[in-house]
Amino acid sequence: MVANSGQVVGTAAPVPARALPPLAPATTAVLFATMAAEGGGPAAALPWEDGTVLGRLLEQFADLGVARVHVVTRAAWAPALEPLLGASARLHVSEDAAGDLGALARLARASAGPLIVAYGEIVTQREVLAGLLADPRIGTGVLTTTRALARPFAWRTRARAGKVVAAASSYHAVRVPNATFLGVLKVGAPDRVRLIEVVERLTELVRGPLPPAWEEELAAKGERWRRWLAVTAIVRAGGEAPPPEARDDLPLSPVDEAELERRLAHARDDVTALVLVGLVRAGTSVGLSRLRGLFWARPLSDAAVREAREQIEDHDEARALLDATVKSSDGFFTTFFVSPYSKYIARWAARRGLTPNQVTLASIAVGVVAAAGFATGERAGLVAGAVLLQVAFTLDCVDGQLARYTRTFSRFGAWLDSIFDRTKEYLIFAGLAIGASRAGDPVWGLATAALALQTTRHAVDFSYPAIRRQRLTGIAQPPIEEPLDGPRRAREANDDPELPGEAAPPEERLPLSRRVLAAWRRGDHSRRIVWVKKIVAFPIGERFAALSLTAALFSPRTTFLVLLAWGGFAALYILSGRLLRSLAR
Repeated sequence: MVANSGQVVGTAAPVPARALPPLAPATTAVLFATMAAEGGGPAAALPWEDGTVLGRLLEQFADLGVARVHVVTRAAWAPALEPLLGASARLHVSEDAAGDLGALARLARASAGPLIVAYGEIVTQREVLAGLLADPRIGTGVLTTTRALARPFAWRTRARAGKVVAAASSYHAVRVPNATFLGVLKVGAPDRVRLIEVVERLTELVRGPLPPAWEEELAAKGERWRRWLAVTAIVRAGGEAPPPEARDDLPLSPVDEAELERRLAHARDDVTALVLVGLVRAGTSVGLSRLRGLFWARPLSDAAVREAREQIEDHDEARALLDATVKSSDGFFTTFFVSPYSKYIARWAARRGLTPNQVTLASIAVGVVAAAGFATGERAGLVAGAVLLQVAFTLDCVDGQLARYTRTFSRFGAWLDSIFDRTKEYLIFAGLAIGASRAGDPVWGLATAALALQTTRHAVDFSYPAIRRQRLTGIAQPPIEEPLDGPRRAREANDDPELPGEAAPPEERLPLSRRVLAAWRRGDHSRRIVWVKKIVAFPIGERFAALSLTAALFSPRTTFLVLLAWGGFAALYILSGRLLRSLAR
């Protein structure tokens, strides 16, 4: 079955459900069970263990505290789905996409809290849904992944600074996408009015006739899907992929032809992705909840269900949950020398009821003691201070991992962590300078310079993301009638099959700043180059490691010289990159 190629990850055994922050009151879910399974019938009614795919999803929403669930389906499928619904779920019958959108608008008007819009045939883990539903930092957001799941049929997105700035649907494409939408959308209560406006506008458009540009985009997708199915069949049979110019007239097997027809038919009914596009085009701030190493699938046949169950049985969910507490954006030292053990400390703390703020307070307390050790000016004190500083940094990693593991996020906790990080670093500077003076080597000038440099870096690091978010909030979006997300399409990448030998279409010549930026970003395809970039940026993990090693093995003077040299180079490197990005806009 082609539909679920590349879908991996699951759990070998049930993992105890973790306590979650309470969901917003009156959270409502609307599930669209409008995708046909192989052989006919709703994919949502495919069997899963002793129940069905839809029944499993309904149980997960109930376990997460979703107050009401509404399932929208076709009249012919209502008899098969209605017996699957419990007391808290209600079935709605609709004949087409316009009816689906109309039902969504009515339910949005009748609800008071957040609204969940999702496919009704998703198989995923409770923790995946909880990551989107229970995260208080995400008002309106979507479930996404950077992995190649469900392609080429999944809809792509482009995100910047943790927000979706472009999304694809049956009728829309995305230039240079960097993630895939996994069919779950949460709309916060403050955005419900905008949601209703978007849905009403989309209802007018899909009621027909469709904008000609929409029909052209869907036809183009159909041709790309046909080529992908044909070439994939050849490759799976052991043959070589034909060159791009010879792919247009490749025949499909009856099975693949039926798959293509089913996909195209559902594309016209896929209102979930269409609503996401509408919200983004309307200027709504749409956050991200990433799948990371957890499980997701959208099985559309009995064989795909069996495959998904096998994948679940072969995977350790508990390990995936723990690994998901580690930030993918962490630096080299933190990722490879601290997080491999700090995440287990976070799990230990969670099991004992400790809070992230308590761990943060412990971190600053250890940091104060480390600064006192440095202030002695003696070799034993410098070594002890270096060791304690690493303990404090480990605890600093643990508090964030604990917050992600227990989903106990708060603005106060984020502020407290940020303030104490800076306080800890500056106390260490003071301790080293005092210790050096006691040892007869005053370094107050170097300490002041290092403090000024780091303060400047902190100020820039805090202001730049805020400015970037403001720019993204005010970014001009094309009207919903326009299939493309901008005036120029960089490549056919919305649902590009990415087959062997697939060539990107020629691009117009870009300004020098954009060409330089594109060349610089091409290095991000290499993990080694990415790690080098992170090390050069001299993040807090590298700073504390350099500080501890030089103080323990050498002297405070050496420590400040290293901080100034590496920190100064890092500041120039970061500012150059941000200037280049600004010029390339």
